[in-house]
Amino acid sequence: MPNTLDPTARCLPWADLNAIPALAADYADGTGTAASYFAYDRHDIGDQQAAADVAATRPQDRAVLADVLTEQNAAWDNDTGRVQANINALRDPDTIAVVTGQQVGLFGGPLYTLYKTSTALAWAKHLADTTGRTVVPVFWIEGEDHDFEEIAHTHVLARNDVVRLDYAPDPAPAGPVGPHPLGDAIRAPLHALDEALPPSDFKPSVYGAIANAYTSERTLEDAFARLMATWFADTGLVLLNPDDRHLKQLVRPLIAHDMDHSAAAVEAVHTAGQALQDDGYHQQVQARPTNFFWMDDDGRYAIDANDDGTFTLRHDGRTWSRDALQRRIDETPERFSPNVVTRPLVQDQLLPTAAYVAGPGEISYFAQYRGVYEWADTTMPLIVPRASMTLVESKVQKVLDKYNLSVRDVEHQTAEQLFQSVVVDAMEVDIDQTFGQTTSRIHKALNDLKPMAEAVDATLGRSVEATRAAVVNEMNDLKQRVVRAEKRQQDEVRAQIEKVCVNLMPTRNLQERTLNPTYFFNKYSMDLLDTIRAHIDVDDASHRLIQL
Repeated sequence: MPNTLDPTARCLPWADLNAIPALAADYADGTGTAASYFAYDRHDIGDQQAAADVAATRPQDRAVLADVLTEQNAAWDNDTGRVQANINALRDPDTIAVVTGQQVGLFGGPLYTLYKTSTALAWAKHLADTTGRTVVPVFWIEGEDHDFEEIAHTHVLARNDVVRLDYAPDPAPAGPVGPHPLGDAIRAPLHALDEALPPSDFKPSVYGAIANAYTSERTLEDAFARLMATWFADTGLVLLNPDDRHLKQLVRPLIAHDMDHSAAAVEAVHTAGQALQDDGYHQQVQARPTNFFWMDDDGRYAIDANDDGTFTLRHDGRTWSRDALQRRIDETPERFSPNVVTRPLVQDQLLPTAAYVAGPGEISYFAQYRGVYEWADTTMPLIVPRASMTLVESKVQKVLDKYNLSVRDVEHQTAEQLFQSVVVDAMEVDIDQTFGQTTSRIHKALNDLKPMAEAVDATLGRSVEATRAAVVNEMNDLKQRVVRAEKRQQDEVRAQIEKVCVNLMPTRNLQERTLNPTYFFNKYSMDLLDTIRAHIDVDDASHRLIQL
């Protein structure tokens, strides 16, 4: 799929995007003090080598890791020769990994799933070139989160409208979402997706991949993993589900360390958060002891550390002694789930993580974690901003060109605001200038009239001012009526502007955060992935505008 745009002219700094937090924008763009909160300079070859050296020392047990990965990836039909070679390479103490991951979004989640994964693939190749090591790309499938609403829907385009696809089992899962069986409720969003995708040469394979993955007997995490295995079948991407008893056994020392010393970890998070605020950034994480949840069959619950050395489950008041808690850590480590603070620590104890590919929100989290890594007696890996992109179809680009608009304009203004500016600019008469000049003449006339009226009766000055206010109000009302009359004649313009906004900023959010890839795959084929990979630059995290 050729790209007809000059790549140097089709980039935006993250700071130009309203939806990106200032901290993440400064880190990606290399401005401000954001980089000082991270352990390494991701652009520095020496730091890349240092991160690789530290990563190679970290895995708790490479043999157990590789055995689990072999079993999991075979279950997801992700056991190609290249994947298996990468898993076997992880047994070698010199092998390192580039890791990314996310929650198990419906039908693969939004477009940034592709961007995060493709960035991890690009950085794996880059670090292999710069360090001379074997580097394995790993995708961490986060299924232990309990926020079902966040992952139970996705959006696709259909006839220039945004269609929301909802997975709505009854009842909704109360515990971790990943292990939830899809059941018959998955048929409704599958049918809605089929209806939304128009016939194309690519639909049988694109829709078929999703329908084959999301079957009623599978869980959310298994379906997600199977789809990822299909999308990235030729890349050697290794998939990992951390919700595994053998893997959780490897992090028992970290769980116990947190139960005994979680206050120090929380203090490190708070200290970094206060420093961020002092630098003018926001504090993303508000931590409190402890940093692991207890997973019951009906939910995932916080564990509070008490002053007397006992621990209480926040939701029901059950209290355990330290010894009783340790027995649970030893016997059922799979019942303990890391929170947002300890999740990266668990990841980096299991994997030789040299670099983690993070989205804007994750970058803000990691900015508060340098001290937490030190608390765990290790070092934060390289934190790499994921690729950020907007796919601009030719039909959309034509409208942008026609009205001299940019993607940045669409990101900063609503459809109505853009329509207003386009309509006013297109009118032959300059409404602002004409009404401004007329209003100025009215003011001058009243200013000339006021002394004469006051000479006749001093109280008439107030009448002149009242007249002025009334006339100005009538003029403003007349101006708006003129503009509205012109708008009514511009229905086609309105439809074109709305089409652009729906395509580029659906639901008034960045395209990459909202739209599922299937609309684009269905129209342009799976070769779109090659186009995406071709636009990733490990040295430049700018937001890319890719014309299709």
